Amino acid sequence: MPRGPSAARKDAPAGSATAIGMVGRVNEMVAVWLTRAFGTMWICYAFIIYGLLPAFAILHPYQASFLYWSNWIQLWSLPLILVGTNILGRDADRRAQIDHEKLAQAYEEQRKTHTQVLKLFARQEELMAGMAKQDEALKAQDVVLAEQTDILKTTSPGHKPPAAARKP
Repeated sequence: MPRGPSAARKDAPAGSATAIGMVGRVNEMVAVWLTRAFGTMWICYAFIIYGLLPAFAILHPYQASFLYWSNWIQLWSLPLILVGTNILGRDADRRAQIDHEKLAQAYEEQRKTHTQVLKLFARQEELMAGMAKQDEALKAQDVVLAEQTDILKTTSPGHKPPAAARKP
């Protein structure tokens, strides 16, 4: 027969599964709360004071009791802190996974945008190269038109050469 909480959940009727789930959530909440409480400086101060109590002469008769209670606190607090730490770690892992998925999605979007920008730059370079060719063609046409204008000016009837050109 299977053992452990998962086996009990599988074998339990549907109504008790909700109760087991509620108990599990309450257990986790208590473990997290106590783990966070044990992680404060106030608890550290309390344990320092508790550790110093047997040093007082008036409390020497109770040293066995102090030892018993300190062992008892260690017996339940260590597993409690381990469970709480595991729960907090599991939640941190869950948040890290969500963050990773969001970052991966943002990276993919940025990669697509980068690819589109590169394509736009390539298209822009093509257009600029075409415009440079057109500019060269227009400059060549300007030269030809200037030559033709000069020829027309010198061969047209009624054209008078400039004064510098008339002097022999």
